Amino acid sequence: MRKYVALLLLTLLSSFAQGAEREPHVVGGSDAVISDAPWQAFVRIGSFMCGGVVIANEWVLTAAHCLDTGGDDDDFSLASANSVSVYTGTATINGAGFASFQSSVDTIHAHNGYDKTTLANDIALIKLSSSIHSNASSVVLADTAVQTAVEATADLSQQDLLLTGWGFIDVNRNTSTNDLQKATLSTVSDSACASSWGVTLTDVADYESKYFCAQESGRGACNGDSGGPLVWFDPSRAADSDAGATLVGLVSFGVNFQCASPSFPDVYTQVSNYRSWISSCQTGSCASNSSQVVTASSSGGGGGGTLGLGILIWLSIMAASRHILARNIFKVPVTLRTKQYVE
Repeated sequence: MRKYVALLLLTLLSSFAQGAEREPHVVGGSDAVISDAPWQAFVRIGSFMCGGVVIANEWVLTAAHCLDTGGDDDDFSLASANSVSVYTGTATINGAGFASFQSSVDTIHAHNGYDKTTLANDIALIKLSSSIHSNASSVVLADTAVQTAVEATADLSQQDLLLTGWGFIDVNRNTSTNDLQKATLSTVSDSACASSWGVTLTDVADYESKYFCAQESGRGACNGDSGGPLVWFDPSRAADSDAGATLVGLVSFGVNFQCASPSFPDVYTQVSNYRSWISSCQTGSCASNSSQVVTASSSGGGGGGTLGLGILIWLSIMAASRHILARNIFKVPVTLRTKQYVE
């Protein structure tokens, strides 16, 4: 805590100091129905919540940091499968009949290269022991060809990316929602994103393949959305039943002083870079490629408890020089009822 207070004071004392958050993040969006994003999943980890993405009948992608139960100064500690619940096929959480959308969890796989400090390789897979809800369906994963096509639209404000989630809906994180939100964003080039974020990105080897950036004025991810989908509609598949929906990113992090920042694009895990890892998990060879695999106990998955709205990870940087001052992880559950931070 002293480390966190010192970091906070450092931020307050410098007019140039700003932060980069790593958190479950939609601001500036509108209400969605499940047919808008049938691949959207809701993931509860104890008293925390994140988004997720259905990629097969029994497989859901999310962010690795969502499944970290370790403290801010601790090593990454993967949540046990029996502490995780997954819900699919609904655009409304916590309402009557919500439990009917739950699928039990079998195993959890976090990328073995996940870096808790930089959030590189921020990706994880959840294998379900029961199929997704009948309202839900999987989304196509981007490959390198699709990624190249998406990046060709960078910095053109195409507004052709779809972000969905149950995160806060205002920039100051005061208003939460039980209704799925959707917003359109635009691709930001690696160079423009790196210009904003500086060494926060560029100090990570091969950051251009690990991260994907997106932004649009007044819209973006916020606490409660981490691990959720960023989807591009591939024009070459526009005639398909899914209109070409292709998963290009998982919500990973943004700046800490506000959601939907006009100065710092939101940063996503670039899905195309992890197709081989995902395939290895699905074919049963993931144990050697994941940090842990935790099998659910016979008591089943998804324990009770108050739902939370976020995992905050604070990273302070000097905006003027783009030099990292310090990194500090700080988890904060935000209850849906009080909508206040609880320490």
